[in-house]
Amino acid sequence: MLPDFLQSNYRRYKDDTNSFATWLLEAAGKCGYQSHDLISPASTSKKNKNKSKKKASNDSDPVQYTATIKDLQLLADIVAKSALAVPRAVIVIVKRAIKLRRQVTAWFLGARGLGGQQATCPFYLCTGEDLPDAEEPLPTSEARGSDADLDLFLNRFAVLTVEEPLESLETQEGERKSSELQKIVKVELVENDEDEAERTLGLLFFKTYCLFHDLHNMRAFISQTWSEYRDKKIDLMNAALVTDSALQLARELVQEVMDDWSPYNMSHDENLQKVAFGVAAMSRGIDMTPSVEVGLPYNKRMSDVAEWCYVPTLTLLDAFSRVLENDHLPVVKKGHFGVYDPKANREGMSLGQKFNEDKILLLELLPEFCMIEAFGIRMITPDAITTGLHEFTKTKKVDTWLCFASQILLDVHHIMRHSTLGAFDDLRMSGLRIQRTIDEYLKVSKSHPPPKFWPKEGDEYIKDIRFTVESWIIGDPFLELRQRSRSLPGKITPEKHTLFSQHAILCGLTLFNLNVRMQDAGQQLVTQWYDVQQLAFLYNLTKSEFHSNLSWPDMETFIKIHGESHIFIGSRPKNASESLNRLELATGISSAARFARNSRDHNRKEFHRPDGKNPRVLTPTNTVSNLFHSQYIVGPGDSGKGIHAILDTLSQELCLNVTGQELTPSSLQKLSQQKWTKNHNVGTLQLLTLLKGRLFEEEPILLFNYFGMHKRSLELLRLIKAKEHHKFVQYFTASYMPDESFISNIVLLVLHVARGSAESARQMGLTSAGTGPIVSRIVKSCGDVMQEYLKKNGDVACKELRVFCRNKKPIYEEIPSDDKDPKYSYFSTIEDIMGPKALASLMTGISMA
Repeated sequence: MLPDFLQSNYRRYKDDTNSFATWLLEAAGKCGYQSHDLISPASTSKKNKNKSKKKASNDSDPVQYTATIKDLQLLADIVAKSALAVPRAVIVIVKRAIKLRRQVTAWFLGARGLGGQQATCPFYLCTGEDLPDAEEPLPTSEARGSDADLDLFLNRFAVLTVEEPLESLETQEGERKSSELQKIVKVELVENDEDEAERTLGLLFFKTYCLFHDLHNMRAFISQTWSEYRDKKIDLMNAALVTDSALQLARELVQEVMDDWSPYNMSHDENLQKVAFGVAAMSRGIDMTPSVEVGLPYNKRMSDVAEWCYVPTLTLLDAFSRVLENDHLPVVKKGHFGVYDPKANREGMSLGQKFNEDKILLLELLPEFCMIEAFGIRMITPDAITTGLHEFTKTKKVDTWLCFASQILLDVHHIMRHSTLGAFDDLRMSGLRIQRTIDEYLKVSKSHPPPKFWPKEGDEYIKDIRFTVESWIIGDPFLELRQRSRSLPGKITPEKHTLFSQHAILCGLTLFNLNVRMQDAGQQLVTQWYDVQQLAFLYNLTKSEFHSNLSWPDMETFIKIHGESHIFIGSRPKNASESLNRLELATGISSAARFARNSRDHNRKEFHRPDGKNPRVLTPTNTVSNLFHSQYIVGPGDSGKGIHAILDTLSQELCLNVTGQELTPSSLQKLSQQKWTKNHNVGTLQLLTLLKGRLFEEEPILLFNYFGMHKRSLELLRLIKAKEHHKFVQYFTASYMPDESFISNIVLLVLHVARGSAESARQMGLTSAGTGPIVSRIVKSCGDVMQEYLKKNGDVACKELRVFCRNKKPIYEEIPSDDKDPKYSYFSTIEDIMGPKALASLMTGISMA
């Protein structure tokens, strides 16, 4: 069931009904009508009794009442004959409910069934369709037309549930009348109470129609999302996460309606789609005989409803379930149902041609999901479609959600058919980038002694990421298992990466899994070495005192990602003394005890040991994408955060102000924030849109290469050490660095020398001689080394982001204006980032040796 803060069409319809009836009774009360003449106490329903048991049983429980539609008619006449105007908000909810009722029933029942369905809506009874556009008086019953429609309405009624709150013991205005204390809390539409079964069934059909309306809107939203990915407006991970979240919410919607249908015990051959489709065909007076002459499993005159009910995928899944056998793998010969042409124009195809194209794609892909159970394959990351189809291959049960999910899989494939860069191509290019990054890290790791502060498990975790890329993206475990099992006939040659090439959502979630794992490992690596953070202090000091034109875009991006207050423990320090104090706090190293007068004795080696305090740990600042960590990053101890908890956390952002560092929210996000603040609920698609926008903002944060920053920081520190080694020996003896794993602490030594120079100058009175600020030679020397090194290596990470990120706006802020041409940035850096061999492999499809 959907969480309370999310609204489906049916739930919003019921809320609108409640709001309208509430206003109507309150308006009648303002006109002098006594509600006790209209409303009589009603026995509490069983449902309300069950709810009341969950609450404290005391006198504060509300008293509930009922009223019929005929009573509402009287109230409407009272309000219409008065001078009371209809508020604009009431007009909005009335029109919205009428529009939903007409839209939903028109799709399924056509023009013949529309009028009768309109009659069940109390808004038609009390207001008619000719609603005022502004605050105007309500039309009377005489002005609404003949009594024929009214007689049709009176055979149905609505139940108004009202609440009588307790009187306040400390009221300043004295006792109020009971009619003034009454507050409507619920309105429930029911059919004629003389036939309880017919009434319940009518509500179920309307709720079912609302379900398919919700699924239709969600399908259009998902299609739009993948069109944005195809047009390079958002990234693959974003599209996949939003789609998988939508599919999980769709499952909740479907399950809620299926639970309501459960008392009717539909047979195995019946399901929700067949029932809704059959009723729609009967209401329209259309024969259900399939149009086999055009290759359709349904009547072509019912094609619109068939699309809404997902009859095409239902037919295909039903057919495939009949060939599934235990201990057997189904095999579909390529070309058996025809040849799929990705260059064909689907818009110009007939209904039969479209169905046959879907049949080719789906039936050739379904055997891949059978292999998961047959060989016990553990996927890299879970996704709703793969999980659902895997379960289908075991149970052979087809439900509405599975048909919807299968249709989404086909829709995404059709949207991407003309894309120059497919989802798997995107995944493969990113996989080669990750592979090269890890290879470079492992090569650097061999150039220094194994640090005691970096456990072996850390390198094993990083190697496991590389193994995942090697076995799943470079290789294909499904193909290897098929070849080893000899499950294919001799004349059939399986294709490589069949699942990935046709399952874009799985590609996106796999890429998200790999990038999050790279971010986790990279942040832990940089935290333990603390080399990038220490160089941030040296870079800041050098730039503020000597090299004002010193540019290090990668470092500026790193500081921007984690915030100045986290890196520098406040604002940026202005001198060597302040820098040293802040760095000691950040690293947990107290140099006051290490650099005493006897610092040259044998205890000198303890300088590098933290004094019990932990360094400031780098944590992910991509807060929204990090919500999905436990769901898609499978690891020991991961409990898995459900979609409800994720969206609940995301919804809290609607009531937060946007900080100065974040992008300006879109108009839709502002609208969602206003709605959340006012009603504390939000539409499903609005929340998914907010999710898509936040993931777009966080893309550069997730893709930032911490391994590359670590590698270049080590190279820069080694250059500084080589140039100033004699000075370090002079000031701190030859044992100033036990081994190269402590090379990052060179920055601490530089800051100590700089602070000492400044203190000596002050003691000698040089600062008051009018000679200007005292500068440190060693800091200037370090600045010279940095300036020379950063000319070629200062923006490597930013170049990488310009190639792989779709959100380039935050990156361009750190890049000189003459390098902002996206085409130039892409073509001039992709070979540098991936390497010539990886680029050739990507272009040819041949694995690297």
